[in-house]
Amino acid sequence: MATDSPMFTVFIPTYNRAGLLPRALSSIEAQTFRDFEVVIVDEGSADDTAAVVAHWKATVEFPVTYLKQANQGKHAAHNKGVELAGGRLFFNLDSDDRLMPDTLERIRRHWESIPEDERERFAGVEGLVESMDGERLLTVPYPHNPLDAGFLDVRYRLGIGGDKKHAIRTEIVRRFPYPVFPGEKHIRPSLTWKRISHHYVFRCINEPLQQVEYQSDGLSSDRFRLRMRNPRGFQLYYLEDVTMHRPWLSPRQLRRSMIDFIRFSFHAGTGLLEQARLTRFDPLWLMMLPAGCGRWLVDLYRLRFRKGYKPNRKATRN
Repeated sequence: MATDSPMFTVFIPTYNRAGLLPRALSSIEAQTFRDFEVVIVDEGSADDTAAVVAHWKATVEFPVTYLKQANQGKHAAHNKGVELAGGRLFFNLDSDDRLMPDTLERIRRHWESIPEDERERFAGVEGLVESMDGERLLTVPYPHNPLDAGFLDVRYRLGIGGDKKHAIRTEIVRRFPYPVFPGEKHIRPSLTWKRISHHYVFRCINEPLQQVEYQSDGLSSDRFRLRMRNPRGFQLYYLEDVTMHRPWLSPRQLRRSMIDFIRFSFHAGTGLLEQARLTRFDPLWLMMLPAGCGRWLVDLYRLRFRKGYKPNRKATRN
């Protein structure tokens, strides 16, 4: 990548968030580190998002790229944002969240603390999130600070879950685009994090990089309906668990992932022979087939007789 490219691309995917977007934009404008560009991909908003961005773009001195496209889901917007990015590190800021004034400065400092001859094995820098008032961490901290590890080790071997935020090398995120299935508008973000962790680690730090506010109408507000509307994406997610990521999963996690693979395979219209082929004729698939079929039937019951809706106890993003 050209040496005169900005250090950061701050990427914002947005959809009908004209009322909340100024908060995110103001937090970018307040950054103490100024070597960045902003890329905003609008997923077909029907509100005043375009006008809000146009007004803001006219008042700031750093490059701002705005693109509006048909609503294909946040993951498709992410792919387009990566395509447009010119920065060396790619940082995703949700349109209803905000950065602290020194977020980019701290990420830069931690990235440059990695010896240059070791950086090739690092995907980037990853940190925590906190509440909008700055009073509470909203995620589980790492056991060491810093910790150099990939997502699979952090999630499965260390048991650390929860929302995290990272700046990732743009050249790497380009190599791992989100799969897009026609008619589906969601892929779990951790699908690509898991793929990346086979090759790279993150410099994980116990510092909040973003303040977040989970919206009542956000992606995680009705997880059941989200899953039912995107069966092929979830089928792929769990297929990779039981094939690519198998060494990291405990026996219990492996059984659960196989059950969910079978469940979403039925929702996606994938027959038994194809399921067996996709799992490489794994005996565990046959063992979990009754349970997976049972989960599928329960889903059909919920969809038909209970309209599917059940409020979530807690919002999650991965």
